[in-house]
Amino acid sequence: MQVMLLAAGRSTRLGALGEQLPKPLVPICGYPAITYGLALCRAAGLLDIVVNLHHHGDKLRDVLGDGGRFGVRIRYSIEEELLGTGGGLAKARALFKEGPVLVMNGKVVANLDLAEVLAAHRAAPTGVVATMVLRDPERPLPPDWSPVGVDATGAVVSLRGQRTDRTPVGSIAERMFTGIQVIEPAIFDRLPDGVSDVITAAHIPLLLAGARIHSVAMSGFFADPSTPARYLEANLALLRHPGLIAHPPGPLSGVDPGARIHPGAHIHAPVRIAPGAEVEVDAVVGPDAVVGAGAKVASGTRLERSVVWPATVARGDLLGAIVTDRETIRG
Repeated sequence: MQVMLLAAGRSTRLGALGEQLPKPLVPICGYPAITYGLALCRAAGLLDIVVNLHHHGDKLRDVLGDGGRFGVRIRYSIEEELLGTGGGLAKARALFKEGPVLVMNGKVVANLDLAEVLAAHRAAPTGVVATMVLRDPERPLPPDWSPVGVDATGAVVSLRGQRTDRTPVGSIAERMFTGIQVIEPAIFDRLPDGVSDVITAAHIPLLLAGARIHSVAMSGFFADPSTPARYLEANLALLRHPGLIAHPPGPLSGVDPGARIHPGAHIHAPVRIAPGAEVEVDAVVGPDAVVGAGAKVASGTRLERSVVWPATVARGDLLGAIVTDRETIRG
């Protein structure tokens, strides 16, 4: 089965962070967010991957290349105009062989066995057009949340307030879509050329026409670094509990042997100090600090509950901060 990682969004909810990097490239414990998805694909033997590009597409391509260093093969679908999830899939269709495609948001970090998702899709009732990966709603509920209604068999019975006439089995539970799903050609067939949203353009019309949409539930770690607060939260969660992810792109905590730590610096675990990073004399790093590759923590700096992006310099008292080469976001 082939894979599409959606990576073309404008990253507006990340504010200043999204102006510098697209969400799939924001570093989480030192690794671009999209590399967590690549690691999941590789673990499941899914090695043929298409990535769509728009916002900072050149940066994504520079980091990912042909995918070889990540153990996969990557091809690209370039969007001169941002086409949305549906339009992006429609434009990329020519890159896929006929058959189902696993689709994932390129920004998502999740502890999920994609092989089990594929198995669930294959075992679903005949005629299923998609299998959506769902999870329990987060609290507090986001203001733009629209539940996916599923019955006791996992069949989707409602999407964005639109409900099928099919009689549900048992009670209906409200779940949240993770942005991960397997789609069949019937979904592609519904997508128009140009800008569209895949749920509105394909899933809902098919559901109302009587098509079956299946779901699987996930209960493991899930992070969508869509805002600065969520981004920082994802870093700290994995730093404190590296075991939350079964297939990380690399070590999530500890001091890399290639980092330079002055004997007069003070390191308080948990930390992740990446290759080539430097911590100067009298700097205090941690607890809960990520220092990216090639970054420097200047002498006398106090860094706690914070993330320093690669190749940047951190100075001063930094508590709950995100340090980039342009600015420091505090909170």
